[in-house]
This record gives sequence, structure tokens and C-alpha cells, in this order.
Amino acid sequence: MSLVSSMSSILQDIGYHAWTLILFTRSDFKTTLIPVSVLGLGTAQVCPSSPISNSVKAVFWLWSILLQFNINNQAISPEEDAKNKPWRPIPAGRISLRNARILRWISVAYCCLLSFYLRKAVLIPSTLFTCFVFVYNYLGWDQNGFMKIFMLAYGYPTMALGAVLVAECPGPAPLAEILDWKKYPELIFFSLVIATTVHAQDFQDVEGDREIGRNTVPMMFPFMSRLVLLFLVPMWTIFITVSSKPPMWLGAIYYGLSLVVGIRSILYRNPKDDARTNFFYSVSLS
Repeated sequence: MSLVSSMSSILQDIGYHAWTLILFTRSDFKTTLIPVSVLGLGTAQVCPSSPISNSVKAVFWLWSILLQFNINNQAISPEEDAKNKPWRPIPAGRISLRNARILRWISVAYCCLLSFYLRKAVLIPSTLFTCFVFVYNYLGWDQNGFMKIFMLAYGYPTMALGAVLVAECPGPAPLAEILDWKKYPELIFFSLVIATTVHAQDFQDVEGDREIGRNTVPMMFPFMSRLVLLFLVPMWTIFITVSSKPPMWLGAIYYGLSLVVGIRSILYRNPKDDARTNFFYSVSLS
């Protein structure tokens, strides 16, 4: 085999495996990666000496930590993905279940090393998120709708905090000062928004969740959980826009998106419509 053929084969293998990793996280790009990146970079005082570099590192760290979660989540419930998302790596046959279970432990070590390399303080949210992954997936908290919401309200801001720390300039401040929660009121607001509205993501997966015995809030309260979105998403939007005082036209866009989410959740209820409503929810969350 010629050198060119060997290189071509190697590049194809690298591309194949890279795409497999992306597929693990693909469905969370719009629901998690983009909103949390926006929140993290918006909250951080991005390092002025290297704003682009640090922002890219922050987004890459978020994707890496999200990859850890998705590998663990998908390796423990491949039957759910076979019903809801057959294109994911395990049901699609791109990686065996055995290799995915090996990869999940590699991802834990990788995220710890990456966090320590980027900034020692980032190891704290990285470790906290790893604890979240363990509790969420291996203690069965994702099977109960209320516990799942509680965990997501903890997990999302933890990821955002890590992104903030990566984006900022490292300094000599003590760890207790760096991680002082009073410095990040945006993350607290975000946690409350998640806790009261994130069930919008579960409507589209009701059939698959029912088959594996998961009991989500939309399954427990089919209509009330939709009605809550009609009131709470616009309410939170008003509260946040009044607090942050964006330009009037931007505030109007935010509020319009929140109404779209609330009204669609009531009027359009099949899985495809719920998936589209979730898209608008993710945009409004950003």
C-alpha cells in the first residue's frame, strides 16, 4: 500500500471516529451547547488579551463535558435511542455497546485532564458535573420527572460556570473568591428558569420514555405541564429583560419567542410539533 493510500485511510478513520463523537452530542447542540455557551460567555469577563482563543476554549470545554454526559447516558439506555434517535452511534452500529462503555470512563479522565490543563479552578465544576452524570444515570434519578428537573437545574449552571472560568483570565485570586456564587447571579436565574421550564424538552420523547419506564413531568401532568409553559416562559422573559434592560427591539424578540413556545405547547402536541417547539424553547433560552 502506498504512503498516499495509507494516509488517506488514516484520515478516513479519523473522520469516521470524529463524526461518531459529534453524533453522541448532536441532539444537544441546540438544547444545551448553544444556550449554555451564550450564557457562559455572556456572564464571563472574557479575557481581553485573548478573547477569541478563550471563547473557543470555553465552547470546546463545554462540548467535551457534554460528550462525557452523552456517552454515559447513551451507553446505559441504548434501547431508548433505538426508539427515539436511531441515528445515534450505538443504535446506528457506529460503535459497539461494549466500546461505548469503555469510552465513557475514558471521557471522565479526559475531561478532568482537560479542565486541569485549561485552568485549575475549572476542575471544580468538572468534578461536580461528573458527580451529576453519576447520580443522573446510575442512581436512576433520570427516571423520575421531578428529580430529573432538579438535576438539570444543577447540571446546566455547573456547565456554564466551567465555561465562565475558561473564558476569563486566570489570576492569583484564591479559589473561594473565584467560585463565590454572589459573583454569578445570572447562573442562579438560569437555574430557576431551567427548574421551572426545562420539561419542554421532554414532550417529544414521551413514547420512548414510556417504553423504558421513565416517568417525566409531561407524562405525569399531560396538560398542566403545557399550561405552565404558557405562563412561565413569558413571565421569566419579562423578568430577565426588565433586569438586564436590553434594547427594546431585542426585548420584543425575546418576548415574541417566549409566546411562540407557550402557545405552540398548547396548540401543537404531536411529537414532530413538540420537537419544533423545543427548538423555539432552546432559541429563547439562548
